[in-house]
Amino acid sequence: MINKKYSFIQETCEIVSELFNVVITTIDTDFIRTTGTGLYKAEIGSKVENSNVFKSVIEQNQKIVISSPGKEPACADCENKNNCKEKAAVYAPLHVNGEIRGAIGFIAFTDEQKNNGLFGRDLFVNFTEKLSELISSRIETVEYADQLMVNLNETLAILNSVHDGVIAVDNDSIIYRINESATRNFGITEKLIGSHISCVLPDQVIADIQKTPFYIDNEVTIRNEQGEVNVLLTAKRIEASGTKHGTILNIKSFTEASNIASNILHKSDYKVEFSDIVGESKAICEVIDFSHKIAGSDSTVLIRGESGTGKELFARAIHNHSSRKDGPFVAINCGAIPETLLESELFGYEDGAFTGAKKGGKIGKCQLANGGTLFLDEVGDIPIFLQVKFLRMLQERTIERVGGNKSISINVRVIAATNRNLETMMEDGEFRSDLYYRLNVIPIFIPPLRERSEDILVISRHFMEKYSRHLRKHVCDMTPQAAKILMDYHWPGNIRELENTIECALNVESQEILTSFSIPARIKSPKKNTDIYSAELIQAEAAVLAQTVPSAAARLRDTRRKTEIDEVLKALDKYGWDTKGKKHAATSLGIGIATLYRILKDYQNR
Repeated sequence: MINKKYSFIQETCEIVSELFNVVITTIDTDFIRTTGTGLYKAEIGSKVENSNVFKSVIEQNQKIVISSPGKEPACADCENKNNCKEKAAVYAPLHVNGEIRGAIGFIAFTDEQKNNGLFGRDLFVNFTEKLSELISSRIETVEYADQLMVNLNETLAILNSVHDGVIAVDNDSIIYRINESATRNFGITEKLIGSHISCVLPDQVIADIQKTPFYIDNEVTIRNEQGEVNVLLTAKRIEASGTKHGTILNIKSFTEASNIASNILHKSDYKVEFSDIVGESKAICEVIDFSHKIAGSDSTVLIRGESGTGKELFARAIHNHSSRKDGPFVAINCGAIPETLLESELFGYEDGAFTGAKKGGKIGKCQLANGGTLFLDEVGDIPIFLQVKFLRMLQERTIERVGGNKSISINVRVIAATNRNLETMMEDGEFRSDLYYRLNVIPIFIPPLRERSEDILVISRHFMEKYSRHLRKHVCDMTPQAAKILMDYHWPGNIRELENTIECALNVESQEILTSFSIPARIKSPKKNTDIYSAELIQAEAAVLAQTVPSAAARLRDTRRKTEIDEVLKALDKYGWDTKGKKHAATSLGIGIATLYRILKDYQNR
């Protein structure tokens, strides 16, 4: 008998269990099974036998992943370790208000469940952790009866955002479940429950789905009350004990798929604002001001500048100040991809388009950027044979995949960038003039660092602050000699080279001030900086250090203070930053709560 408090968790576990083909169960701190799917469903309300792994999860307050049951350290004390029925498992603690209230387990009991690929993926392990957090938060809120409906809606909203549209059909292809996202985003309403799936999907797609346990197609045209819409479709057969129990259909819009793919391709995809671009010179301020003015337009932009000047940074800032800021930002370096592959990367390809082509075909970057911005870095490296096809995309806003003959409409803003002289390339027949004029609608030129020398020290200090945090150092200033070296260097690699130089220098700097001795030798060119090696300047730098570097006793105090702070931060990361977590952290460190707050205050004042 399921406790009413856990009924919604049971429903969530059953849905996730069906979608991922795993067995899920939860327990409380008394090791009573509160929910369960599969063979554990009949044991709900009973005390868990052989609870060694759950006990370890609760006592250690950490996730346990078991790939080889019976052989893992967590299985050492288990009485059934030699006859374990589990094939693989992920266990995680459940918290409510900072306290452990139980644990959740995701278990594979068959080779099929184990080998479906989920247990070997970090994504699934992370998902189980997030789902345990979700269930924990639901337990916390469900204790307040007046929030029950809100909690249920929130749970459904989270599931919808993860899986997008979900349609469940039985073995006769009759629809028996439709989630809210399918209704909201694709017009597939609950009125279709009880109808054959052919009212939504083409007959050929239905036939293909029935042939395989797992089906995926990059582009399927589905029907709704308003007409037709192209979507990404995934179908997973539901099976248990060798018996088919219907199919789960996942449908995803191209816009969402573009955002997901963009995030996967660009893990460093962050929101750049114009205020994030560092520089105080008149030259760079004029470029920032101009870029800000044209950001709201949909016109094509061509950013010119030497390598390392920050062309992509400007492209991202323009995107994030445009009406497309909620759409994807998809970047592709045309010079980093072989010519033979660039066409398929840009425009995608159909199933069987060439040897080695992915089954079902692939969406190209142009289509992934639909509704957002396509950033073409090193656009001057697009081969001449491909420039014609790309020009057509700019003119007609349509593309054709490799191996296909269907025109696909796209809605993208193009921002291109290059460090090459396109005008000379046109004269040499290496770049089409019609494509040049299509790209060069709004030209932006970013000056090299050597032409805005007043920004060198400003940018250097910005990177010093960045890498001081990253390296857990406190290098807050530089000697005049170090500044002179940075100012005298010509920086052919521009900002990228300057950032690498500062990162390298901070790695080897042992003082709290950047000295000339830590700057890489290649930057200290004797031809350009002969005077920095004079005895007078070395003595001057030593005098600066004597005034700025603390005494041995002060350094010892600083080291001790840093160690205290590091230990406190580790404890808080483990036990939590709320009041209860701070008390646990203080106890684990053997200090009073007042001492812990004093150390935190020192950390905040650093």
